[in-house]
Amino acid sequence: MQKVFLFVTISVKDGKFDEFVAGLSKHIAVIRTEQGCEFIDIYRDTQQLNVVNVWEIWSTRADWDAHMVNENSKTWHSVAADLVHGETITVMDAI
Repeated sequence: MQKVFLFVTISVKDGKFDEFVAGLSKHIAVIRTEQGCEFIDIYRDTQQLNVVNVWEIWSTRADWDAHMVNENSKTWHSVAADLVHGETITVMDAI
């Protein structure tokens, strides 16, 4: 099975950056314990200070799909909705 590589770009609302990152850090701590999560980390864009990037590697597409619908993710998405303008998820394959 092929690994899944993700690059997520998140646009955070003005004045919400610290609150968003604190919540995302807690969410990511849980994600790291999920089946198939090989790597996940947060980065701040140095050119756009309200943009956060998340780099993820999952063992399989099924593992990532399960993560996207579990209770932890559902809860986080409802909280994050008030803190962000939106996100873009880029799914990549290794070459």
